[in-house]
Amino acid sequence: MQQSRLILMWRVPGFIDLEETLALDVLAVILGRGKLSRLFRDLRENRRLVHRISASNMTYKIQGAFSVSAQLSADKISEVQNEIIGHIEKIQREGVTPKELDRVCQNVANQFIFQSEKPSDRTNLYGYYYSQLQTISPALEYVDQIKMLTVEDIQQAAIKYCPLDAYGVVKARDQ
Repeated sequence: MQQSRLILMWRVPGFIDLEETLALDVLAVILGRGKLSRLFRDLRENRRLVHRISASNMTYKIQGAFSVSAQLSADKISEVQNEIIGHIEKIQREGVTPKELDRVCQNVANQFIFQSEKPSDRTNLYGYYYSQLQTISPALEYVDQIKMLTVEDIQQAAIKYCPLDAYGVVKARDQ
């Protein structure tokens, strides 16, 4: 069976609206980062529709991109695209659970801390923030800001930045 990639993408705010992007960082983890994420458990583990699936929120100075990417059999593309949109719609409608939010926020905070453990990591992180914003304050405040997010913040980010009728789709065959 021919292997393919499916990527769904939304335009989202960049560093100039940093407070708007924090909930999207958490939403990406809830949807598709790690074995406890919604899409991984449903589409990979339970239903075996994909070989790999992930979500990410890439933040640049002016604009960012929120994406969900899957590696799958070519004949499953339409079904998986509909299922991904269904998961986003469910979060828009019902939100996430407080327990899920607490677990993910702690995970995001720990990962951020762990990734800036070495002096060279911190130098790269601070340099990146400074090059984009001319300050490192957001990097220093990131963990505290993430831990302050609410269930409503995640739901509103999904509604505002992941419209179900306005996203880009990339479909590609693996060689």
